[in-house]
Amino acid sequence: MTSTLAASLGDSLIKPGADKAKPTEEALHWLIALEDKPDDADVAAAFEAWLARSDDNVKAWSEARHVWNVLGEAHEAHTSRRGSVQPIVSAPRRARRSWGTGYITTSVIGAAAICVAVLFQPDINIWLRADYTTGVAQTREIRLDDGSVAYLGADSAIDVAFDQASRSVRLLSGEAYFEVEPDAGRPFRVDAGDVDTTVLGTAFDVRMMAEGTSVAVNQGRVAVASSNAAEELGGPLEAGDWVHVSRAGKVERGKDAPDLAGGWRSGMLVVKDRSVGEVVDAIGRYYPGKIVLADSAIAGQRITGVYNLNEPIGALTAVAAAHGAQVRQISPWLAVVSSW
Repeated sequence: MTSTLAASLGDSLIKPGADKAKPTEEALHWLIALEDKPDDADVAAAFEAWLARSDDNVKAWSEARHVWNVLGEAHEAHTSRRGSVQPIVSAPRRARRSWGTGYITTSVIGAAAICVAVLFQPDINIWLRADYTTGVAQTREIRLDDGSVAYLGADSAIDVAFDQASRSVRLLSGEAYFEVEPDAGRPFRVDAGDVDTTVLGTAFDVRMMAEGTSVAVNQGRVAVASSNAAEELGGPLEAGDWVHVSRAGKVERGKDAPDLAGGWRSGMLVVKDRSVGEVVDAIGRYYPGKIVLADSAIAGQRITGVYNLNEPIGALTAVAAAHGAQVRQISPWLAVVSSW
């Protein structure tokens, strides 16, 4: 029965054993599946089995339903002012079948994507703790007290703490490129979640993403450590070296042209054998809205290319097309990447 359902619903059905998908993402897929086939007994049974699988699933579904209901109320208020009320379904299992097929698909995907966007709102505490921040599509050059320079990427934040014995920067969100003034008596340290980078004088880039943290060196040498790494990170990184530590502690290490470190400062994103999820995350910092990657299978695919950060939708479309996916721009502030 499972294979039949998968064939009929495609990626809108979560298959048993899909352990890599987060509960909130799975809840998004079930919202769409139940809306699309509200009277299908097999779909309902598969959903109930998913719901019973874990408390995390129950919590994710409850939160998704809550946001969905709020969206429905907002839609009713908006359309009633125009004299034609066709609300978004307050309970996904009670679909209004009076809409045309195209309208149902667009509305359901849009509402479900907004639902997930709300559920994944960033922590506002990041911005309250930061000394320096940037907005979407904004970069910033910051000259620090010791003469070092920090180039802050789009939608990023750092906290700076210097004293007579040390120089410490905490990357709270996003990406930053550092050109560090040498000072043997005061090592320069960048803390990015579970990854610590320590240098005396060098130029390097640090990026935090949903899936992990990366460090890449343009000049000099840096020492990288992580309490979360499941294996040794190896010796210091030198020019061209990079390392990526995933949230799960997996370590990847490689070597590219040194100039690729911090290359985003020119407005171009150059990636080599990186995951689609990582690239979409980087492009998203230049998009004035929310990008929802609604397919975990696509997120894990690898990609190589050069993308114009000044044209985020064009860049996103190129990334999606490389893996047979498509981009739906639901509004000027919401884009959804999916294979369906």
